[in-house]
This record gives sequence, C-alpha cells and structure tokens, in this order.
Amino acid sequence: MDRAEFWCRVLGWLQIAGGAVVALTIILVWKLLFSWMEQDNGALFGILIAMLVFLFAAPAFLSGLLTVIFARRVEQARNGGNDGSNWVLRAIMALAGLWAAGIIGIGAVTLPHLGFFAVMGLITAFLGLMGADWVAGLSGGTRP
Repeated sequence: MDRAEFWCRVLGWLQIAGGAVVALTIILVWKLLFSWMEQDNGALFGILIAMLVFLFAAPAFLSGLLTVIFARRVEQARNGGNDGSNWVLRAIMALAGLWAAGIIGIGAVTLPHLGFFAVMGLITAFLGLMGADWVAGLSGGTRP
C-alpha cells in the first residue's frame, strides 16, 4: 500500500464514520426529544426521521464508500493492471463528492453540510475527476 492509496482509504473511512455518526446522532436526538410524547402516527415520524438521515448522513456515507472503492482502483493502477479509465465510477464519485459538499442536491434539495464533510467531499470529487492513474502517479508512478 502506498501513500496515495492509504490516504484514499483514510478519506473514505473518515467519511463513512462521519456519516454513521451523523445518522446515529439524528436518531438519538430524535429519541431523546420526542420519546416522551405519545405519537398516534408513528409511520409518519418514521418517514420524517428517514428523510433527515438521508439528507444529512447519506451524502458523506456514499462519498466515503465510493472513495474506498476508488482506493482499490488506485492500487490496481499502481500495479499496472488498471482496466481502463473507470469513467462510471469516476463520474458517480465526483457527483457524490459534490453532493457531500452541499454543492448539488437531489430533488432540488441541498443543505449546507458541516465544513469538514464539505472539504472531504470536494477532495473526493477532485480525486474522481482526476482518475486512478493520476492519483497513483502522485506517489511515484506505476510499478513494472
């Protein structure tokens, strides 16, 4: 494992962990604030909490997941066994990074996310745009 692959994995796992922490925080705060109320329409509140988790936690989680997958492509590029440009992964990764940064939204809904997640999302979008070969070249190129 070289530095480029290592930092791709670190970036991805930080985003995955951050997305999980945000989701758990939303659920725990919801339970803490509204557990004392008797709710006649539990399904509606379940949908509302799922929407909150989707809007706040899913962008960082998806961006991190794609970055971890991209780290494998960087390893393959470093070893000289890259199977093309992986343009589908790169495009989805760039869009997920921009979504995590709060630049684009889904269904015309975009939220300004925490600054740390926004910076990590922009890094993910940049890595996706540049490609695995370029990222592998950052740490000394490919091996014969």
